[in-house]
Amino acid sequence: MQASDRVLAWRYSRALFEAAVAQKEEGKIQQDLQQSQTLIKDLLPALRNPRVSNADKKKKLESALGGKIAKTTARFLDLLVDKKRFDLLPMVVADLGKLVNEKNNVAKAQVRTARPLSAEAQQKLKEKLKNFAGKTIELEIKEDPELIGGVIVRLGDWVLDSSLRGQLKKLKETFNGN
Repeated sequence: MQASDRVLAWRYSRALFEAAVAQKEEGKIQQDLQQSQTLIKDLLPALRNPRVSNADKKKKLESALGGKIAKTTARFLDLLVDKKRFDLLPMVVADLGKLVNEKNNVAKAQVRTARPLSAEAQQKLKEKLKNFAGKTIELEIKEDPELIGGVIVRLGDWVLDSSLRGQLKKLKETFNGN
């Protein structure tokens, strides 16, 4: 992947987002694109193959997706085929998700824990992060036994490391004079 691909993916996702907002379908189109990614997983080699004609690619897309997606989403996927940019789809889906979350005032927090968090602990964490960020919070929780204990929370570019491993590292740096 090149830097220019990242820029192109952002432009495509921004244009799709603006079209979706105009039709008040941004949530539906986001779901359609995510669903499309899983439904066409087996078709990706053919969709990326330059020897397969655009008409054949569109027929394969139509047969795989049928009437399961909105017209705007189908037209967008056809545009990616026409412009030979179908390999940008995963980046477009990610960028569109960010734009929709931003519009809906939602932030995603990545949480790493040593052990599973109870539903009550998750709810408390969501509330504290909501008060901190001023946004509705969605948690992505992963277990990491190497943390020994505690949690690491990443919200945007802000990181809170209250893990036992992180505290031991700070102690080591203090003793070493760093």
